[in-house]
Amino acid sequence: MVEILKKLSEPGPEYSPLPFWFYNDAFDEEKVRNQLADYVEKGVNGFVLHPRIGIPEDMPYLSDSFFESVRFIVRTADSLGMKVILYDEGMYPSGSAHGMVVDANPEYASKGIVLLEREAAEEKLAKEPSAQVIAELADGKKIVYGFTGGTIRGIHFGEDDGEAGAPKSADILNPDAVDEFIRLTHDKYYENLKEYFGNTVFAFFTDEPCALGRNAGRYREWCKGLEQEILAAGGKLEELEGLFIKTGTVAGREDVVSTVQNPTVVLYHQLIKKKLRDIFYARLSKWCEGHGISLIGHPAESNDIEEELFFHIPGQDLILRRVSPESGGLREFDSVQAKLSADIARHLGRKRNANECFGVCSRNGIPWYFTAADMKWYIDWLGQRGVNLFIPHAFYYSVLGQRKGERPPDVGPNNIWWKHYRRFSDYFKRLSWLMTDSVNGARVAVLCDNNKVPYEEVACLYESQTEFNYLPVAVLEEAVGNPAVEAVRDGKLCIAGYEYSVILNTLGGKYEGKLPEGIKVVHSGEELAGDKSLRSGLVLKENCKTVRLNTLTKDGVTIYLLGNEGDTIVRTEVSVVSDTGVFLYDLWKGEGYSLGKTSFELCLDPSETVLILPAEAGENGSMAGQGTACGTGKMEIRTEMPAKRREEFVDWTGRFVLEERKDNEAVYTCCCRASDLGNTTGFFVRGSEMVECYCNGKFADVSFWGKHCFDLAGYLKEGDNEIRLVCTGNAANIFDNAQIPFGLKQ
Repeated sequence: MVEILKKLSEPGPEYSPLPFWFYNDAFDEEKVRNQLADYVEKGVNGFVLHPRIGIPEDMPYLSDSFFESVRFIVRTADSLGMKVILYDEGMYPSGSAHGMVVDANPEYASKGIVLLEREAAEEKLAKEPSAQVIAELADGKKIVYGFTGGTIRGIHFGEDDGEAGAPKSADILNPDAVDEFIRLTHDKYYENLKEYFGNTVFAFFTDEPCALGRNAGRYREWCKGLEQEILAAGGKLEELEGLFIKTGTVAGREDVVSTVQNPTVVLYHQLIKKKLRDIFYARLSKWCEGHGISLIGHPAESNDIEEELFFHIPGQDLILRRVSPESGGLREFDSVQAKLSADIARHLGRKRNANECFGVCSRNGIPWYFTAADMKWYIDWLGQRGVNLFIPHAFYYSVLGQRKGERPPDVGPNNIWWKHYRRFSDYFKRLSWLMTDSVNGARVAVLCDNNKVPYEEVACLYESQTEFNYLPVAVLEEAVGNPAVEAVRDGKLCIAGYEYSVILNTLGGKYEGKLPEGIKVVHSGEELAGDKSLRSGLVLKENCKTVRLNTLTKDGVTIYLLGNEGDTIVRTEVSVVSDTGVFLYDLWKGEGYSLGKTSFELCLDPSETVLILPAEAGENGSMAGQGTACGTGKMEIRTEMPAKRREEFVDWTGRFVLEERKDNEAVYTCCCRASDLGNTTGFFVRGSEMVECYCNGKFADVSFWGKHCFDLAGYLKEGDNEIRLVCTGNAANIFDNAQIPFGLKQ
C-alpha cells in the first residue's frame, strides 16, 4: 500500500492531461517555446496539436510554411519531454483535408440522398449530371442521390459555418476520397515528422467524421450502389421515405432526430454504419498501426459502439453541458459516453481511453462562464466512469481579437486558475493512474448494441453503488465464439479478466437466444439495485443516491474510490472489509489519513472524492512510510478525518473588510490572533469564485469552490496576524463583460 501512495503522489507525466492546443494565430518561435515550457511547469506534459480558426492565410493548411511551424512545435515538445497527438483536419469534422480532397477531384465532395418534390428533383438532376433517382414515390416525390453542399469549419477567418470560404466536405463513404484524404494529410505529416513517430508523436486524432458535412440540411448518408444491397437484403427503396419523416428528438436533443423505423430504414442504418466503419475508420486504424502510433479521437455519437472498436485509444466527446452538475449526469442520452468508451477499452484490453472534455460547457449561455467547480465535477464524473486520458477543450495559443470567441472557454492558460493549475494537473494524473492497469469490481454486465445503450435503466445501479460494465454485443459474441477461450466458468461470464455473475439485458427478447448458457439474465436494473450480493466489500449505511463507487484492484491491492456527484453534503457510516483498518487518501490535496478501524463516519462535500485503502499498521496505527506529493512537497499523513477537521473551522466571512476592488479582483483583510481560532488552526469564508489566502505576507492556500476553507497551521505567529484574501471573478467578466458577482458574501 505504501508503494501505491508513492505512485499516487508522483504518478508521472504519462498520466498528464493532454489538452487541445488551439493553434490559431501566426507562428512565433518564442511564443511557442514559452507556452510549452509554461505548460510543463504547470504539470501539463503533452497536447493535441489542433489547427483552428485564426491561422493567417499566408500559412495555408499542409503547406511548407505550415509544416515548418509544426516541425518546430513538435521538436520543442520533444526537447521538453512532452507527448504530441496530431490532429487530422483543419478544422473539423475530419475527412476533408481543409477542402483539399474535393479540390483534387470535385466528385469527392459529400453526397447523400434527399426527399424532393418532383420539380425540385428534376431541377437537381438537371444541374448535377452525376445525380440519380434512388426511388420514386406514389405521390410523385423522389429520393435523389447527389451532392449535399456540405462544408467543414476551416482554419482561416471567413471559413466558419455559413461563411463563403467554408471548405467543402468530402464523401468519406467513397473509398477513393478517403485514400486521397490519407495521402494528403497522414502521409504528409509522416513525411515531415517521421523521426518523432512512435515516441513524441504517439497518436493521430480523428474528430466525429461526417459523410454529409455540416449544414447539409435534410440529406441522409448514402454511397454508390447501396440500393442494390438494400434490395438484395429484402428492403424496399420506397420505405426509405421514413428517413425523412421526423417523429421527434431523442432525450430532448434537437440534433438527434427520431424518424420512422420500418424494416428498410433499420437495414439502411445497419449498412451505412458498416460502410463508414469499413471505408473510413478501418483505413485510418490500419494506417496508424502501420506507422507505429495509435488512432485516437471519437465518433459522432455518444452511443456509437462498433466505431470505437477501431480506435487503439477509444474515446468520446463531453460537450455543450449535455451532462451537467445541475442534472447529476445520469439520465441524459449522452450520459453513457464516458463509461461506454472506458468499458470498451477494458474489454478490448486497451490500456487507455480518452475524453475530449469541457468543450463549450458554459453556464447560462454565457460563452466564458465556466467555473473551477464545474471543471472539478466533470473530471470526477469522467474519472468515476473509468476515463484515464483527459483531453481538456481547450488551451488557446492566442485569444487576440475574434479568437477569444471561437468555442470558448479556454480552460487553461487564459483562465483565472492558471497560476494554480498544478492542482488540477496533479488531480488529473492521480485519477488517470488509478484507472490505468486496474480492474474494477463490476459483477454486472449491461448488454448493449450499436446505438442501443441503456442509460435510464442503469441510473438505479449508480445510485445504489452497484457496479457494472457495459458489454457490447460484438465483444460478447467474439468472446463466446472463440473456442480457445473458456467464456463461462462456474456460472460466470469471463471476458478480459472480468467475471460477471449476471447480465442485464434491456435489448429485448430478440437477443435472448444468443446469450451464453449458464449465466443469470435479468431485464430490470431495479432488481439488481436491491441485490446486496453484487456489492463490493464497502457498504454505506445510508441510501446515498449521489455517491458513486469504484472498487479497483490495482497492483494487487483492493481500493475503493468514492465520490459525491450531488450538490449537497453526504454524511453516512462506511464499513469496509479489512483486517487492518483503513487509510483515507484525498486525491485533490494529496493528503493521507490513517484510521485504525473499518467502520467510520464519512462526510463528502459536493464534488469531493476520497480513496479508501487497507491500512498497513505501524506503531500506534500510524502509516509505515510516506510519499512525496506531486509538486506540493511532502505527502501529509494525519490520523483524523479531514471532514471532521473542516467542520470544526469557524466562519470568518464577517471578520474580513473589503480593502480594494478593481478590475476582476476584490481584496479583503483581517487581523487575528491564533487564539481567535479556538481549538482549530483554520477558518472558512463564503464567497465566489477563486479565493487565495495569504497569512503574514505568505501564500497559504487557494480555494475554488464551496466553503473556502483555509488551514493556517505553520503560518500563524504569536501576537497579531494579518490575513489577506484575494477573490478573483469568473473569466467571463474579462472576456464577455458578464458582470458575474464575485467576492465574499457578507
